[in-house]
Amino acid sequence: MFRNLLDLLKRKPRLDAGDPEQRIQALTALPAGAQDEFARLYREDADENVRAAALDRLTSTELLAGLLDLPARAEQAAARLLALIDDDTPEAVRSDPRLLRAALHGAEQAEDAVRAAARIADLPTRAMAVARHPKATMRLAVVDATWAPAALAEFEKAARDRDKNMVRAAKDRLAQFRTASTKREAEDAETDKLLAAAAKLRDEDPHYDARRDALERDWRAHIEAVAATDATLAPFGVVARDIEALRRRFPARRQPPKPVERDTEADFAPLLAEAQGLCEAVAKLIADPPAQTEAALAALKAAGEALAGKWSETADRKPPDEDMSADFRAAMATLAEHADCAANAASVADAAAELLAQGVPGDDMPADAQRRAIERQSKAVRRLRERYRWPESLPRPAAMERLAEREQDLAAAATGCEARIESLAEQVAAALAAVRESVDEGAAHEAVERDRRLRDLVKDLPKAALQPLSADLAELGARVRELRDWRAYAETPRRQALCDEIEKLAETPLEVHEQAEAVKALRAEWNGLGVPDTRKDRELKRQFDRAAERAFEPCRSYFKEQAKQRTYNLEQRQAIVAALEDFLEHNDWQHADWRGVDKVLRQARSEWRQFHPVDRRAGRETTVRFEDLAERIHGLLKEEWDRNLAHKTQIVEEAGGVRESGAPATDKAESIKALQRRWKAVGPVPRRADQRLWKQFRAECDAVFDARNEVRDRHQQRRRTVDDAQALIAELERRVDIDPGLDRYTIADYQRRFDELGELPKDIQRQTDEALREADRVAVQRQSGSG
Repeated sequence: MFRNLLDLLKRKPRLDAGDPEQRIQALTALPAGAQDEFARLYREDADENVRAAALDRLTSTELLAGLLDLPARAEQAAARLLALIDDDTPEAVRSDPRLLRAALHGAEQAEDAVRAAARIADLPTRAMAVARHPKATMRLAVVDATWAPAALAEFEKAARDRDKNMVRAAKDRLAQFRTASTKREAEDAETDKLLAAAAKLRDEDPHYDARRDALERDWRAHIEAVAATDATLAPFGVVARDIEALRRRFPARRQPPKPVERDTEADFAPLLAEAQGLCEAVAKLIADPPAQTEAALAALKAAGEALAGKWSETADRKPPDEDMSADFRAAMATLAEHADCAANAASVADAAAELLAQGVPGDDMPADAQRRAIERQSKAVRRLRERYRWPESLPRPAAMERLAEREQDLAAAATGCEARIESLAEQVAAALAAVRESVDEGAAHEAVERDRRLRDLVKDLPKAALQPLSADLAELGARVRELRDWRAYAETPRRQALCDEIEKLAETPLEVHEQAEAVKALRAEWNGLGVPDTRKDRELKRQFDRAAERAFEPCRSYFKEQAKQRTYNLEQRQAIVAALEDFLEHNDWQHADWRGVDKVLRQARSEWRQFHPVDRRAGRETTVRFEDLAERIHGLLKEEWDRNLAHKTQIVEEAGGVRESGAPATDKAESIKALQRRWKAVGPVPRRADQRLWKQFRAECDAVFDARNEVRDRHQQRRRTVDDAQALIAELERRVDIDPGLDRYTIADYQRRFDELGELPKDIQRQTDEALREADRVAVQRQSGSG
C-alpha cells in the first residue's frame, strides 16, 4: 500500500531533494565544470555520502584550498588536494599549514614525515600535528630528527595524554640538552674558577710550581671537557666556544714575586660567602625540589666538601681570625644539617605520594571496614611524618604539609565513621524491635522479611557494637525460624495446588489473552504467599516456574508476532512521515497541483490507518510528526480551498446579477457561458461546499438558459409563421396568374387562412394585404368582363 503513496511523490532527482541518494544522482548528472556547485555541496550538505561524492568530483585546487577552513571536513579536503597538487599549484596553496598537516598525517615513510613536519613553521602547530599522526613510528621519527629545544618542548606539551613514548623521547632529548647546558654553565664557571686560581698564584708561594702544575693538568682536562660538551650541544644549534682562545687565556708561568703580606679577610671572605650561598641553595632545593633531587644534593655536598678543603688549605698558609672561622663552621654545619633533611625528605617522598594517592576511606564501604581502613591509614601517616625529623627553622615540604592535611581529613572521617556506626546501631535496634513486633503478631512473611533486612544491617556493624545485641538476635532468630516453619506447613498445600493449576494450563491452554490473564493471576497468587523458605517450597517454586514458562509459551509467541507487526507498522509509518516531509519541503507550492495534493493527503491518511497498531510509546513521536505534517499540508490546501470557495461564490453572485439584468436573453446566455468557463478553471473546493455552490450556480444558469430558450422558441415560431405567410402569398399570386376561376369566395378563404397565422410582422402583413387586394381586383375585373 505504501508504494501507492511513493508513486504519488516521485520526482526527478534534484540537488535539494530530501533523499541523499537523489542528491547523489543529481550531483552525478552535473558536468565536470560545475566546480563551484561541487564545493558548495561539500561545504553545506549534511549527508556524508553526498559530501564524499561531491569531493570526488572536485578538481579545482583553489576551491579545495578554500574548503580547508571547514573544521570537521578539512582533513578529507586536504587529502583530496594532496592527490591533485602538482608543480603548477600556487605556492600559497602548497605551503598552507593545513595542507602540510595533512601531508604529515599521510606520510608513510619516516623521511617524508620529517620533511613535512619541518615545513610547518609554527612550532605549536607542528607539535600538535605530529602528536596527532596516526602512526607511532612516524611520531617518534619526527621527534628523533628534531634537535631544537623549543620544538622539543612543544612536542612534549602536545603529546601529553596522547603518546607516552613521544613524551619520553622529547623529554630525554630535552634532558640531554638541559644537562649539557647546565654542564656548559658549570664549565664556564669552572673556567673562571681555574683562571682565577691561576691568577692568584704568587711567586713567593713555596709550593708555586706544584700548584701551577696541578692547575695546568686541571686546565687541560677542563678544555677537553669543554670540547666534549660543545660537541654534545652542536646538534641543538648551540655555538661552540673558541677552544684556542680559551687555551690562550690561561696565564703563562711567572717568576715568583717578592714576598708580600697576605690579607686574611680577602682570602677567607669569598670562601665564607660561598659557604653561605651553598646553604641558601639547599634551602631553595628543599622549597622547590627538582626532578633529580638526589643528584642535586650530591652536587651540593661535593661543593661543600671542596669548599672545606679549600678553607683548610688556605688556613694552612695563614690562619683566619676566630669570628670568621666560627661563621664558616656554623655555615658548614647548617649546610650539612639542611642537606641531611633534604635527603631524608627525598627518601620519604615516594612513600608519601603513594599513601596520599589512596584517598580517604569513605562511606562506600562497610562501617567496620571503613573504621579499620581509617586506623591503618592514620598510623601510616603518623609514621611517615615522624620519619621526616624536620627542624622548625626550615619551611616544611609540600608533601609534609599534605600529610598534615590528610591527618586532619582522617580525623574528620573517623568522627563521621563513629557517627555512622552509632546510627547503624540505632537502625539495628529499631529493626530488632520491628522483628519482635512481627513475631508477636504472628505475621510470618513480614517477620521473615524484617529479619532478612536486620541480618543485612548487622553485617556492617562492628563486633564491639554488636555484642550487646547478640542474645536478642539469637532469641529472635529462633522465633522467626519457628514462625517460618509454621507458615511453610500452612502454605505448602496451597503452593502444591497452584503448581497443579499451572500444570493444567500448560497442558490445555486457553485462548491467548485468557491464557495470559490466567498465568498472570496464578503468578500473583503465588507471589502473595511470600518467599519460600523450606527446601520443599523452593522445589515447588522451581516446579511452578517451569510450568508457568510452558503455559506462557503460546502467549509469548503470539505477543512476539504482534510485536513484530507493530514494529513493521511503525517502520511504515515512519516512512510515510519521511515521504510527507520531503513532499512538503520540495513541492512547488506556488504552482501546486492542488487536486494531486488532496489526493496525496487522502492516500497518506488512508495508508496511515492501515498500518495499525504500533507501540504507543515508540509511535507517539511519529504520530505527532505525522499529524503536524498533515495539518500543515491541510492548512496549505485549506488556504487554496478558501480562495477557490470565494471565487466560486463570486461567480454565483455574478450569475445572479446576469439573470436579473435587463440585457437580451442571448447576451445573458453568453455571459453565463463565460462564467461557466471560469467555474471550470477554479481549483478544488471541499465536496459539500462545492455541491452547495454548484446547485446555486446551476439554478442561475438554468434560469438564464430557459429564458433564452423561450425567446428562441418565440423567434422560431415567428419565423415559421412568416414562412407560412410568404408561402401563402406566393400561392395566392400563382392562383391569380393561372386560375381563371378565382373568385371572391376563394379570396375570402385565403383571408381566413392568413388570419389563422396570427399576428404578422408589419412588412409581411403589408405584403399580405397587397396580395389580397390584387387578387380581389383581378377577381372583380374578371367577373365584370364575363358579365
